[in-house]
Parts: sequence; C-alpha cells; structure tokens
Amino acid sequence: MARRRVAAPEHASPGRNEDEQGAAGDHARQAIGDQRAAPLDRTGVAVNLSVILCTYNRAASLARALRSLESVQPPAGIAWELVVVDNNSNDDTRAVVDAATNRGLLPCRYVFEARQGKSHALNTGIACARADVLAFTDDDVTFDAGWLRAVWKPFADPTCLGIAGQIIPTWTSPRPRWYSETGPYALMTAIVRYEFGDQPKPVVQPPWGANMAYRRAAFTRYGGFDPRFGPMANTLMRGEDTLFGRRVLAAGERLLYVPDAIVHHPVDRARLRKRYFQDFYFQYGRMEIRMCPVPPTAVRWFGIPRYLLRRLLVDAMRWVTAFTTRRRFFYRLECALMLGKIAEAWSPLLLAENTEAAHEPGARDGGHPVEGSLRTLTSLIGL
Repeated sequence: MARRRVAAPEHASPGRNEDEQGAAGDHARQAIGDQRAAPLDRTGVAVNLSVILCTYNRAASLARALRSLESVQPPAGIAWELVVVDNNSNDDTRAVVDAATNRGLLPCRYVFEARQGKSHALNTGIACARADVLAFTDDDVTFDAGWLRAVWKPFADPTCLGIAGQIIPTWTSPRPRWYSETGPYALMTAIVRYEFGDQPKPVVQPPWGANMAYRRAAFTRYGGFDPRFGPMANTLMRGEDTLFGRRVLAAGERLLYVPDAIVHHPVDRARLRKRYFQDFYFQYGRMEIRMCPVPPTAVRWFGIPRYLLRRLLVDAMRWVTAFTTRRRFFYRLECALMLGKIAEAWSPLLLAENTEAAHEPGARDGGHPVEGSLRTLTSLIGL
C-alpha cells in the first residue's frame, strides 16, 4: 500500500487519540440507535448472513454488481440476504433492484434512506439487516464466485469479530506516467486497492468498505458509522470505514485478513485524471484533521496551525523545484493535502462567523467562505 506521511502536531497530548475515538464513538452510537429487523426471512427461516450494499445514482454499475453477485456460491447450510440501501438516488436504482428481485436469484430487499451520506445508509442497512454477521460491499465491484463462502468461514471462530477481504483493482486503460504505487513518490490510494498477500493474517490496516464484514456485536459495542465521515453527493470525503475499524482495533478486538474473499474494483477513467487526485488529497486532508483534530495548545498564525503552514511551505518549495514528473506531481498533491488540513483546521472563531453561509440551502459539504478562499488559493498555485 502507498505510504502516508503525517505531520506531527506541536504539543500533542499523549492521551488525545483515546478521547477522540470516544467522541467519534458517541457520534456513531447516536447515529445507529438500537433498531434491528426481525431475524427471520419471509419463509420463517433464520438469516445467518446479511450483505449490505449501499448505492447512490449508480444504476448501471449497480446492475453489473448484482449480476455478478447472482453467480456467487453461498455457504452450504446457511440462509443469507442482500439488503440494498438506496441513498436517495434519482436515477433507475429502484428499477434495477426490482429487476434483480424478480429474477429470483438473489434474496434481495430494497431499503430507502433519504438522509444523504453513506454513513447514514450503512447505519440504516445495519438496522434493517436480519443476521448477526453483516458483510459490506459497494455498488461498483464484481465478485469472485467463492466470495460469500470465504467471508462466512472465519466466523466459525467465535473470537473473530470481523474480516477484511481483498480488493483488487481492474485496470481498463493504461496507467498515467505520473502515477506510482511504489518507491519514494508512491501516491495514496485514490485507486481503491486492499491487498496484503495470499495468506490469512491479523488485520494491520482497518478494513475497507468495499469488502469487509463484522459481527453485529461490533456495532453494539462500538457504535455505527460516524455520519461526519464518508462519501456524500458532492464530496470525496472518505473514512467512515477506516474510523470504525480503528475503534475496533484500538479496543484489542480480533480482525482477520481473508485473501480468498475477493472483489474486483474497476479503475474508472475519471479517477486517472490529475484533478481527481488533487480533489481526493484535499478531502483526505480534511478527513485526517476531522479524525485527529489540531491540539488546542497548537500555535496558530492568523487562525491557521503553524505546523501546517510550515509543512505547506516545505511541500510547495519541493514542488516548484522538482525536475521529474513524478516528484513534481507528488509534492503538488502534498500541497493539496495540506490545504485540505488547513481548511478543516481553520480557527473555530472564523468558522463560527461563517456558519450561516456554510448551511445555506444547496451548500456543498465544507462550502464555507474560508474553504472557498483556500480553493481560490489552490487555483492560483495550479492545484
């Protein structure tokens, strides 16, 4: 996986991570509530495994995913269900799900969640699912035939609270010259990929939402997915799956990497554009600060944490003095990352002054004037 360099905050408190994880858990527990659907299917059979698939305005890719899932071999002797959560789509999503249901090859249920945001959809899926083992996947992947069996098998061990499966990118076009997955200028995973070899082992990186599963007990203990994180209609903000996985791992729970549970994630041509990577890095910076806020004792200049400004200046100098394509683009993206962190960490006083503008009808996530100014800055320096 691509390495991630994190700027160390000044005067960071040793106990800070525990406090932040507790606060995030509070948000998540409030989000998920105590709902649960009846554990029996329509025929009165107990459901052992629920697959939760959230979707938003991707009717075409959803249709491919459901066709692929129809060919997956379920584990012997268990009943399973597919819960498709429509996160307020305005395309043909409902018709696609109805068509799959009518084909009769999937034990499919349609659920509608009007609150925009993947975390809301995930929490609704958990509440509506009937089983005690909950698998999660995306609307743009395809599945190996043995996926369900591989997902289910580790839960025979009662000490296993969750699993992470492989996510293998499917390239349909050449890789750009500026793209690198290895070496000193390896880029972050804007290309979805979760691969840690071909042997089962304890999880070292929190599971990713395109291919993971947990016992329901995990959500009882640690809450649901935090609505402040995750994709929304107009933003590349991520992290709902990572944040939840971090809470579980920090508590010492046992999660397993299962290499035989394989999904294939297409590399969309739109994700091979520099602009996509720049937006991804900007939103990733916002996510990092939202997960690990700036210490209240950090020195600020004009409301901006000094250590972030220093890091931005260092990366900007490395960018403008780079001679190779990959080095130059790497530090250009690092500047976008720092600008995202600055946008999220800006003085709370300034953010409070712009609360009304941030919540205007139709405003985009993080659309306050401070961030607008930073977006102007990114345009001026070529980001």
